[in-house]
Amino acid sequence: MSTQVSRRNFVKGAALGAATLTTAGLLAACAPQQEAPKEPAAEDAGAKGADQAAPAADVLSPTKARMNEPVSSLDIMPESTTKVGTTYENLLSALAGETGATTKYEAFSKVAEREGFSQIARLFACTADAEKIHIELEYNLARKMDPSTEKPEPPQVSEYTSDINLIMGANGEIYETSDMYPSFIKVAQDEGNQEAVQVFTRAKLAESVHAERYLDAYNTIDEPSDDKYYLCPICGYIHKGENFTACPICLAPKSSFTAY
Repeated sequence: MSTQVSRRNFVKGAALGAATLTTAGLLAACAPQQEAPKEPAAEDAGAKGADQAAPAADVLSPTKARMNEPVSSLDIMPESTTKVGTTYENLLSALAGETGATTKYEAFSKVAEREGFSQIARLFACTADAEKIHIELEYNLARKMDPSTEKPEPPQVSEYTSDINLIMGANGEIYETSDMYPSFIKVAQDEGNQEAVQVFTRAKLAESVHAERYLDAYNTIDEPSDDKYYLCPICGYIHKGENFTACPICLAPKSSFTAY
């Protein structure tokens, strides 16, 4: 077995083992695993035989949305660094964070394109648009609470090489997943604001997958594929590859997704 194949298998195994960051972990509570369709006979001479199923983690046919079931991964990281206020104040903080992320990812996409990493450029562009979905959800809710609410101005951002940009992106997404959004969800629950609980929870679940996509791109930066990324228009979930039917977070059908 070649070094490249061994490395790819190692990365796949490591990704599937990280329950808090993987699609497999995300789906464990909401959808049964299904086998992928068999490969056409004409392609049987390839590395995958006609009766060999695709990895279960790539086959998304959820039967219920995560928001319809209790979410277990809402504990806040020890020594949290998140400044917590009221739900309205937390919406403003989330808006600022998502605006900063959008601005960074748009800049990082251009860096990746210049460096010849077209797939990474597409991933950053896709994730920037995912954050825009979160911005609109949070902004609309904040406006309901205070009609005078305005969106924050985009910040100035620094650009690095694509590998560093991917790690920076992953770190930011992990922070939002494990610290910021759980902190905001708890306040919204205490205040009885179920709409805010839903907005924050959907964002949290999507951010965990964004982190996974960035780590996957980092680990395979010298082994890019032609896989497309698909963006859920409802919650900002991102899927890599063709083999799925619906969003595992909100059940939006594949036909509504945007391809990158």
